[in-house]
Amino acid sequence: MGKRQLKQPQRPRARWRKVLLGVAALIVVGGAAGWWLWEPPEASGGTPRLVVDRAVQDFGYVRFEAPVRAVFMLANTGDGVLRIVGVPRVEVVKGC
Repeated sequence: MGKRQLKQPQRPRARWRKVLLGVAALIVVGGAAGWWLWEPPEASGGTPRLVVDRAVQDFGYVRFEAPVRAVFMLANTGDGVLRIVGVPRVEVVKGC
């Protein structure tokens, strides 16, 4: 009779390894997301100043419900962070 190699039964992987790997992956992904979403605190003493290239846009005679378009250039000339929150207000001065 020839020699037989006896296969040793494979032990199932320990459950704690999977849990540890999952927790480590969660920490890495959470840390990367936190780093990506983090905003540095604003420097104190800075004041934003909004400058618009013009205050009035005259379209002349325009038919009712005809689309018009205007582009305004905005710039922050202050030394603070400028944030525009909400929808800017547009006021129609003439016309019905």
